[in-house]
Amino acid sequence: MEIRLFRRDETDLYMDSIDKIWKKGHILSRDKALSDFMFYNNPQHEKYIGKDNYGAIGVWIDDKIVGLGGLMVFEFNLQGDAVAACNVTNSIVLEEYRSSMAGLLLYAKPLDIYPFFCSFGIGLSKFSLHVSPASISKDAVTQPIHKLDRLIGIFDKKKTSEILLDKDENYLRNYGTVFKATQYGKKTVKQELVKEKWDNFYYTYIAPKTISITRDFEFLNWRYLNHPSFVYLLYIVQDQVGNYEGLFVARVENIVNNTAKIIRIVEFIAKNQDASIALANKILEIGFAEDILFADFYCTTDMFNFGLESVGFKKEFTSHDDKLVLPSRFQPVDLSVVNLNAVISFYGKKIKKLNLLDNNIYFTKGDSDQDRPN
Repeated sequence: MEIRLFRRDETDLYMDSIDKIWKKGHILSRDKALSDFMFYNNPQHEKYIGKDNYGAIGVWIDDKIVGLGGLMVFEFNLQGDAVAACNVTNSIVLEEYRSSMAGLLLYAKPLDIYPFFCSFGIGLSKFSLHVSPASISKDAVTQPIHKLDRLIGIFDKKKTSEILLDKDENYLRNYGTVFKATQYGKKTVKQELVKEKWDNFYYTYIAPKTISITRDFEFLNWRYLNHPSFVYLLYIVQDQVGNYEGLFVARVENIVNNTAKIIRIVEFIAKNQDASIALANKILEIGFAEDILFADFYCTTDMFNFGLESVGFKKEFTSHDDKLVLPSRFQPVDLSVVNLNAVISFYGKKIKKLNLLDNNIYFTKGDSDQDRPN
């Protein structure tokens, strides 16, 4: 058995393996620009993976590829400290080889490549439970997050039910429609991202109280502003002298054969209540101008959500009695409940500094590979 990184000149082999082993016709087997974006052009790639390697791991047995996983690397923020993190995505081993330990060795391989402090993954349904239960030892902590909370803001209830819910407004009976909230303080919200101003704000006010991928200028510029497929809207909120106080990142998505639109929010960070409300009001302004049906935001914490809740966003509630609120997948429309789950594993001596009980783990749907074309 051989487990190693794909080389840069084996990009086509990796993409072909995605098609044959992971899923036929998967976007990562068809779109080289997107594959390169995720697994080669990442700003941390050369430091951790090397420019001669592709960010993907393969498992070979008798010269046959029997397993693979894309490897994305990140600088990770541990309440103000910078550490290394990785995400192994689209991981799979052919069923007939799953008794060979290939799957476990696949997940362990990143730790051989570089001494990562954190590895994480975000997936559908019971992903986190399948990977690992919660556990703690002297040198490792594994924390499953069984559901990323989904906030929903409905702009047009009647049109939403007609287009997505077979005209049955009963599904939305406990939801109102969003409304602009009263705004205090002189806040300005505009499309701007200045490296020095954002990094100063982020490292002063956000990094010390969060556990997350480092959301500095370099990350935001790569992940959103230079995305090869999607056009993201990035808005900064500033105080009256121009100091940054937060941002949101979102994109307008055309659904149902381009007959309707929704907004997918992938970042929402604010220093205080007034900044949070100012950002939320801007989302509403965009949504009403675009005639959207609803907006949503998946996140592991509600620590920055004051503004969204103030303008009428509600946390999705699903149960045996309410199995459907609003679909989350639209190509095609999928009316089944889709729960995003996560699992985060920490390794090494720095785990003694962890505090996982403070509602401070900030992961969103924008992390990993969960917000991308199908």
